[in-house]
Amino acid sequence: MLDNQLIASVIEAILKGELIAGIQGTPLAQAFQPTEQGVNSEPTIFFYKVADKRLGSPGRSDVYDEANQRMVHTELQQYETTFQMSALALQSPQTEQNYTASDILNLVAYILQSEATIDFLQSKGIGIEKINDVRNPYFKDDADRYEANPSMDIVFTHKQIISNAIPVIIEEVLQIITV
Repeated sequence: MLDNQLIASVIEAILKGELIAGIQGTPLAQAFQPTEQGVNSEPTIFFYKVADKRLGSPGRSDVYDEANQRMVHTELQQYETTFQMSALALQSPQTEQNYTASDILNLVAYILQSEATIDFLQSKGIGIEKINDVRNPYFKDDADRYEANPSMDIVFTHKQIISNAIPVIIEEVLQIITV
């Protein structure tokens, strides 16, 4: 599975779960994009890929394709891919009914652990290995206010499968040529 396939599936799963979790319409954006300028004024969920970890040795298999008379060689590698998710949302004591950034991120964790999301991701060959704790550090924003920037790490499992066709020898002719 390629990165963009994994990212698209995770985004689709989270967006489907937002309505149930009560955060429908919350934007989901890949962090550290070159065109991004300033902090979003609306609550936003950010994510980015941290690492890939290969597990074990590649599995290899060869299967003869009778119809096309060729050998299909397949190599399979199991991966753990770690993403970090964070959220930003302006927090004010006067708006106690609004979700904090930490609330939003904990709801994303709920979405990712829901049965519907697990079933959806498994249908695409993706598993969720673990969701780590939500960290909640603070920073001083451009309006000189302290805002929370919670984050959590999520480990997805998936496979990379690469197949290629190898022509096979159909006929062998033995020739003895005198010199």
